[in-house]
Amino acid sequence: MAPSSKKAAAPKVYDYSDLEKGMKLQASSDGTWYAAEVVTVSTAKAKSKAPVKVSYIGYEGYDEWVGGDRLRSKALKVAKKETTKPERAPLEFEFGYWGIRGLGAVFRMIFEYKGAKYKDNQYTGREDWFERDKPKILEKNPLANLPWLTCGNDTICQTNACLNYLGSRLRMSGGGYKARQLNEQLLCEIYDVRNTMIDMAYPFKEVCRTEEEHKAKVVKVLEGGPFKKFEAILEKGNTDFFCGKTPCTSDFHIWEMLDQHKMLAEKHAQADIFTSIPKCKAFYDKFRALPQLQKYFDSDSYKLPVNNQAAGAYFA
Repeated sequence: MAPSSKKAAAPKVYDYSDLEKGMKLQASSDGTWYAAEVVTVSTAKAKSKAPVKVSYIGYEGYDEWVGGDRLRSKALKVAKKETTKPERAPLEFEFGYWGIRGLGAVFRMIFEYKGAKYKDNQYTGREDWFERDKPKILEKNPLANLPWLTCGNDTICQTNACLNYLGSRLRMSGGGYKARQLNEQLLCEIYDVRNTMIDMAYPFKEVCRTEEEHKAKVVKVLEGGPFKKFEAILEKGNTDFFCGKTPCTSDFHIWEMLDQHKMLAEKHAQADIFTSIPKCKAFYDKFRALPQLQKYFDSDSYKLPVNNQAAGAYFA
């Protein structure tokens, strides 16, 4: 027979502090339990293995020192072994993106909201990213792109992959299966809205080749109601935030897109984007007032251009 791999149980440590002289209990002798009485409880080190002297009732003159393994009494307790869990080192993140709001604002708000320690690399020139930092990220992850995110030994690239990672590490993916499922769908849906914004904003996308085409596209997109689906989600869920009572990762990207579209409409003297989406307006206002984000809204990061002026953005 192969030797058992089962570990032997650790010996119990007993707490004798509630045992008193004259207290009735049961004591074992040669495997049989007898009625007994406590004579004394010793605290001497020499008696640590058998600190209780008992007298067997009905057996005059037969006293014995015994340990907790041979006693039965409600006053006898097994001492709980104090275990100290090693303190977890606080999560520290490093993040890289262009020195604009763009997608970067979503991450900066999440870090601030959770009070996370982070380093924000804001690239202002192509050489900062392509020549200096991208080769370093490529060594860690062949999918190197902006935004990128590191935490410990993990290096994550691509926007929604980074947001899903943060959602997992910071517990912001949703409370329960349904909420997590909705959060993932919303991250994809709002990215479609963001892609339309990019098509409108940059001439290199060749969707809006001139300023006139840009203005016409802005009017058409805003009149189409890019946030109708999000309004329907809030109506159906009847919650303050999109996946529940507290913000998840998708809330941050949705808010950023609402803010950018609000600015875009104001720039082109278009109607208030919130007129037909009152639930989104209530969400926008509640999110904007979150105490955890006031430091961000007062910072230079919130004042960054929305899009990259160096790339000729019509809306920056």
